[in-house]
Amino acid sequence: MELAKYKACICEGSAEEAIIDILVDNDLLIFNREEMLEERVIRCRSAKRFEERYLRKGFDEQISVILSSW
Repeated sequence: MELAKYKACICEGSAEEAIIDILVDNDLLIFNREEMLEERVIRCRSAKRFEERYLRKGFDEQISVILSSW
């Protein structure tokens, strides 16, 4: 699977966010922090809010959305 230039890594809770942060910081994922929107994990439970806040911006390329829900 090939990811887009921009990656939105979304977690619902703080535990998931902490796990993703550890994985990213230790280069254990197929993307790095610099490729992530805002260079951080996005905490968002509402798809509508995510769409309003991030997807309405004028990106020149597609965005890969990575949703973490354990």
